[in-house]
Amino acid sequence: MEASRIKILVLFFLIVALVGILRFVQKKELQLKYTLIWIFTDILMIIAVLVPSFLTWLASILGIYSVVNMLFFLGIIFTLAIIFSLTVALSRASERIRKLSQQVALNEYERTLERQKESESKEKYGDTKSE
Repeated sequence: MEASRIKILVLFFLIVALVGILRFVQKKELQLKYTLIWIFTDILMIIAVLVPSFLTWLASILGIYSVVNMLFFLGIIFTLAIIFSLTVALSRASERIRKLSQQVALNEYERTLERQKESESKEKYGDTKSE
């Protein structure tokens, strides 16, 4: 009886988490490419709750002797996948920031050159607006 209550509670939280993730994607607060690993993990956890023998079967296929070790293994794989996806996102963002800062620096340099040319032409020909 107690085990079924825990399963229902865990299932409830997993479904709420999945709906929450999908709503973030729908509102465009998160990009789908960054949430795929979370969605995939959530669905796998729902399957594990609904079909408890799934983890035992998966552990036996992978040659892992204990379901607890299988859970630790999946946790490590999940953590590595998240770290990798965040590293890729950070690398892309760093590259975009570098390009944008170079563009801003070039724009400021061009503006400075234009101002210098204007001031030189005013000095050379005089300010015609004030006459």
